[in-house]
Amino acid sequence: MTSNTAGGPSRRERMRAETIAEIKASARSQLLQHGPSGISLRAIARDVGVTAAALYRYFDSLDALLMELCCDLYDELIAETRKAMDASPPEAHLERMKAWIWAFREWAVTNRREFELMISFPEDHNAMAMCARAGEAAGLPFDPITAKSMEHAQLCGGELAKFYEETSSQGGGIPPVQLPELSPGLTAELRDRCALFVVGETVPLAWIFSFVSGWVRVFGLVVMEAFGNLPVQEHVDEFYKSQILMMMHDFGIEG
Repeated sequence: MTSNTAGGPSRRERMRAETIAEIKASARSQLLQHGPSGISLRAIARDVGVTAAALYRYFDSLDALLMELCCDLYDELIAETRKAMDASPPEAHLERMKAWIWAFREWAVTNRREFELMISFPEDHNAMAMCARAGEAAGLPFDPITAKSMEHAQLCGGELAKFYEETSSQGGGIPPVQLPELSPGLTAELRDRCALFVVGETVPLAWIFSFVSGWVRVFGLVVMEAFGNLPVQEHVDEFYKSQILMMMHDFGIEG
């Protein structure tokens, strides 16, 4: 008989949780050694000391395991990002946004294999793509990876919304950026989709456009650096900082 003291998990539940943790640790070890395509349920079973069939008691498939692993990786990234942002006071919105940018870059570059999995899995619906299905955007539950991706992006997007509210109350409210001519379709997508996914708050179109443009530029820089594709190789920190400062200047936000 299993015991359950003071309403805590039973022995069986603890053993199951420990086995799941071992399976995830093995999957991450394989990821570090072989990349996303080198993760094998058979190798995980051998590493953990169970049969391949026994793994299906814990995960329905390799995709289900990788889905949970991606969510765990997001939790790590989000925790590191919050820690960096919280080094600045709640009212320092620009500093907190810059902390988000630097924390994202640091985590992705330091954890290149993990980042590789996050930008490649699942196929056509990866962790960074913000590509939830139309039904989800209409109010149905988001899949776990999309929800984590939104949570991460909106740490920064929320600071943008607060910065907008602050500048609006002081007589500003619109960044001095000249928008290109936008089609009705793109305008609607920015307002209805990008504001939901990346900003998380209702702000004017110019702010949405500026933030999404900046998000894309930051993401592109991080991906190029993580995979060794930046043309600058010896002074990467200085180059990255200069790009961020130029981006902020372009959007009317002085760093």
